[in-house]
Amino acid sequence: MQTTGLNTKSLADDENADARINSFFTISAILTAVLIIVWTLAPPADIGIDEGQLAPNIVSDAHVNGNWEDFRLYDYINHTWTPGEQGTFIFLQFADTDCSHCWSDAAQMTALHSQFGIGGSSSLDDVEFITISVGMLATDHSRAETVAFQEKGDWDGCNRNSNCASRGGEVHNWPYVDDLNLRAFNDYNPPGVPFHLMLSPDGIVVWNSALHKDVSDPMHDPGVAIEYHLTESA
Repeated sequence: MQTTGLNTKSLADDENADARINSFFTISAILTAVLIIVWTLAPPADIGIDEGQLAPNIVSDAHVNGNWEDFRLYDYINHTWTPGEQGTFIFLQFADTDCSHCWSDAAQMTALHSQFGIGGSSSLDDVEFITISVGMLATDHSRAETVAFQEKGDWDGCNRNSNCASRGGEVHNWPYVDDLNLRAFNDYNPPGVPFHLMLSPDGIVVWNSALHKDVSDPMHDPGVAIEYHLTESA
């Protein structure tokens, strides 16, 4: 019985298998090393609220279309967007339902949304509006008051001692994010409320209201700022 040929073939097969396994591990090691180098050398994201920085993520619940649902700001962001591409800009408002200036700002938010929001009158790209409802000025804030402010409901206590139904503007048909615990407020650390940011579709801050407080600055007007950045990106 001849077994030499079979043994030789088996030995060759074993050697080829070992070579393939060794090659696999070598390639895997090289790829792992490359990924580690890329990860190490890649600059960390510059996160903050200054113009040119990536806005911090916000994770909470948001009231929209009559329901509370999970909310992540980065779900609204396309991190691979580049200027010139189609994309949705984001207009963030930080507001407190007991803040007198926020009470007045509600009418301006309605006007801005009517012009630039989804389905608005502007011929430019739509803007996604998001309000972050903070509990900064009092300890008795509640989600019920947030909803009443958003929907102009019959609720005594908005603007400290006013009925929410009497605030200016219309019902705000955009997400109101629950930040009564001030988690997002502390991450963003705005100078006060109301506070506004405009983000490009990739989440970069392109306009910070606190940097344009001088009324002689054309960008002091949020409507002018929105239109400018929408036109610039077209």
